[in-house]
Amino acid sequence: MSSVWLRALNFSCCIVTPYFVLLALEHFLPIRSKRWAKPLLYVGCGLLVGMIIYVGDRANLPGTLISFALAVFICCEGDRLQRLSITLIFASLGLSFNALMDSYFMLAAYGLPRLFVWFGVYFVLKRFAPKHEYNLPPRLWALIDVLTLTPFAATLITVLLSDDIDGMSGNIQGFLLLLVVTLSSFGLLWAVVVLARQQKLEQEKSFYEMNRVYYQNLEQQQFQVRRLRHDMANHLQAMSAMPEPGLREYLDGLIHSPAMEHTRRFCENSVVNIVLASKEAVMEQKRISADIKVSLPQKLPVQDVDLCAVFANSLDNAIEACEKLPEDQRKISVKARTDKGMFVFQVQNLVSGEIVWQNGVPVTTKQNAQTHGFGLAGIREIAARYGGSMEITADGKWFTLLVYFSLNEITNY
Repeated sequence: MSSVWLRALNFSCCIVTPYFVLLALEHFLPIRSKRWAKPLLYVGCGLLVGMIIYVGDRANLPGTLISFALAVFICCEGDRLQRLSITLIFASLGLSFNALMDSYFMLAAYGLPRLFVWFGVYFVLKRFAPKHEYNLPPRLWALIDVLTLTPFAATLITVLLSDDIDGMSGNIQGFLLLLVVTLSSFGLLWAVVVLARQQKLEQEKSFYEMNRVYYQNLEQQQFQVRRLRHDMANHLQAMSAMPEPGLREYLDGLIHSPAMEHTRRFCENSVVNIVLASKEAVMEQKRISADIKVSLPQKLPVQDVDLCAVFANSLDNAIEACEKLPEDQRKISVKARTDKGMFVFQVQNLVSGEIVWQNGVPVTTKQNAQTHGFGLAGIREIAARYGGSMEITADGKWFTLLVYFSLNEITNY
């Protein structure tokens, strides 16, 4: 193949490959809605996959690593630990594979292996990774960070601290180490996919459990209504023979019987109805006064598990805070609506004592802080994923959680 065709082939690969890297990144991190975000991230991905990396060359790797990391942190949203994890995994994979190809194989068509590998990564993620479900708790992202440090450090040590080599025979240890790092990076990507799928299953299990309890209660109420209708003739005969005081007491008993109660319909959306009905029962049990004003349509461009997580986690936090108050001060206000293409959700609850803040969210007061306090982080991640935000304020008496995002910007769900 002539040098002109080789240059054209390598140039084409250098143009196309960063696009697949960017698509692979989107499975893990939401990209900001700014116009400059995707082009800038594309440039960072282009540097990662297109830079020539030789073992012993201390000039190219540091600049490439810093440029790619800055592009990810500037252009992508999500928790800092999440962005750090994905940056380290992608950098380890890209830099180790480049060093492996450039130092030991020295192919003239160096762009083809890069294109093949990153297209494979994108294809596997598209096939197996759940879309936009990487709302893992911070403790799992911290664990992934620790696991990623080993292959990442191995890449830096092999490339920066080794002497210049001449072919594979020059440093077989470096070749094997870079090969192991590349395979380990693939394994870490797959580990994140597996954890995300498990997280999705747990969310769906929680939602379906609420659904089951809701319809079980509904079925029980329907059974009681049918039984009341069946016994209506007997009730009428009994009441006809009762004196006035006893009749009034008997009627009150019938009116307040479970059969006369009805399942409240908060709005048109069935998912929100299930969650609110479940949480309202908990609030009644805990003597919490609830003011619920919700106006949501049946269809929303939001996944059911995400909608369930936002309502359930926020109400769980509000209920937990109210339990610490005297019964006459336990109050929760829930408001949600869609208006002019916006989804707005607000939960307010009375609080007592001073709130300790960290990174814009209250610090959990539970004894085992390592296993609690991830509900707000999950709500923030969901809001960010749909192009919105979560805001928390406290005026000393009322604690307010506000979640909002534009429904017009949601095109894939």
